[in-house]
Amino acid sequence: MSKKLLNLLLVVMMLAVLVPTALAAPPAQEGGQDYVVVADDWLSKLADKYLGNPMAYPAIVNYTNRKSDEDASYAKIDDPNLIEIGWKIYIPSAEEAAKVLGGAPTEAVTIKWWSHWANEPSKVAVMEKIAADYEAEHPNVDIEVVWWDKNPLRDVIRSTMTAGEGAPDITTFDTSVIEWVEAGWLLDLTDVLPWENFIAAAQEDGVYAGIEGMYKFNIGSKVDMVLYNPDIFAELGIEVPDDFQFTQAEFTEVVQKCSAAGYAGVANAIGNRPHTGRRVTEDLLVPAVGIEEFGKLLRGETSWDTPEVRKVLEWVVELREAGMFPDVYATLTIDEYHVYFHTQHAACTLFNPTWYSGRAFKAVEEGGQDPNWHFGMLRYPLVDGAQYPNQLYGGFESGYAVLSQTKYPEVAKDILAFASQPKYGALWVAVTNSPTAILYDQETDWPSDELLAEMGYEAGMWDWYWEEFNKVYGPMEVVVTNEGRCGDFNDAEVSAINEGLPQGLITVDEAIAMMDAALCQ
Repeated sequence: MSKKLLNLLLVVMMLAVLVPTALAAPPAQEGGQDYVVVADDWLSKLADKYLGNPMAYPAIVNYTNRKSDEDASYAKIDDPNLIEIGWKIYIPSAEEAAKVLGGAPTEAVTIKWWSHWANEPSKVAVMEKIAADYEAEHPNVDIEVVWWDKNPLRDVIRSTMTAGEGAPDITTFDTSVIEWVEAGWLLDLTDVLPWENFIAAAQEDGVYAGIEGMYKFNIGSKVDMVLYNPDIFAELGIEVPDDFQFTQAEFTEVVQKCSAAGYAGVANAIGNRPHTGRRVTEDLLVPAVGIEEFGKLLRGETSWDTPEVRKVLEWVVELREAGMFPDVYATLTIDEYHVYFHTQHAACTLFNPTWYSGRAFKAVEEGGQDPNWHFGMLRYPLVDGAQYPNQLYGGFESGYAVLSQTKYPEVAKDILAFASQPKYGALWVAVTNSPTAILYDQETDWPSDELLAEMGYEAGMWDWYWEEFNKVYGPMEVVVTNEGRCGDFNDAEVSAINEGLPQGLITVDEAIAMMDAALCQ
């Protein structure tokens, strides 16, 4: 595999707890030691003997499994209730145990984790693997993961947090939902995650002007792509430029040819998402104004009434009139427009981030694409006078946050820290075929073919995708900007750029006026 572009990750910080030691308990050992299991051993017995507390056994599991990852002579403890004679394990010192047993409860704990991605089985597989691994190392913790579509999940979070009861401990969170932060519904993660193990931009996502703290954990990163249907291009005699980048006139002609033949210029639609249509405008703006100015525009920090922005918006109108957007733009859902592109072959292009793979690279009967059908990729089309043709717009997928209603904040936070290990960043890339926000080492952290098979994934199935990606986007400069903005401005972009302009409901002047009227203070 040409393997996977944005690598990223973290370090593991476990937890559990030492309850107060009984007066008659033996003194805890001063130094950690290797130990070979003998008959009649069990972990709580060893924890009582060497650490002075039978409930400290998760620390033995934790350290033994960490050592097993680096040295095969140590046992791998998958079930703390089952250890075998002859196993080599590690019993930590009291000081070592305290590092992982900090202040977490030793009684049974149930963590409710509500997650987006119900229709993306590869992401479900990765996150459930992480949850299962955490449970194995923390036997007193039970993680209940519930899978949702994003919109109903957001609705239920709003209602339960407003009511003051019924919310989960961990939830999917998107940077655009600033009102959750403003309402005090999320816990600050600034000191929870080892940020040196993430790409630099990850610590800026989930940060808002005028609000102290950082509120979002990311496992997935993304870059915006432009996909095209090579069969339709061949049918219509459309040739892709050698540099994979159409000029304004060339791309307008592409859309005209597609429309004349009965195809939509682009598959994007907004049936159940407030952002999927605006990607066309945003991906045309990036090369036109550059990421620094684009970031200010995106955050509502500067006027949209500039010659460069106006030229792009006028081009969007020109493309709309040429047949860019599908007749079903207002009604197709996010899952349906993927099928519209890759299976119905009803559109020439699709402007979509790399999370395309989560919805498309699954079984055909579940709405996925035929793995034998290979689309092509393009660089962002260039408006006349564009000065930044080599910039590739990157960012982050939906992430996770800890809700302030949780009864176990330290456990919930620790789960996100645990999920940040390099091996999970590598697993994310290998299984989802999407970039990660977690740094990992290709040689030491990449999952084995056996693990992938165990999870139901065939190594190498989508290698062609990465080959195409690296060919088209590999030489480009990935640029990222903080996407946090005020709620009124976000609403204005939904109304003007996602809905109004693509459907011909408003003019360019009206779109600019709407955006400027909602600029963030």
